[in-house]
Amino acid sequence: MLNIFKNEGKVKDPVCGMSVDKNKTQFSYINKGKTFYFCSKNCKEIFIGDNKKPRQEKKSGCC
Repeated sequence: MLNIFKNEGKVKDPVCGMSVDKNKTQFSYINKGKTFYFCSKNCKEIFIGDNKKPRQEKKSGCC
């Protein structure tokens, strides 16, 4: 049987574009009733504009 819901939990991180399973990630943010999901704490902080901590530069891969 074909699983048509194979990618049901997958969403795109709005910062880096990485595929994220919204049912498994621990990084999310709700703004004006919309939930955004992130691959990492760094991507979440970039998205919400947390400029309190210095950010590390991306070396390879994501965040």
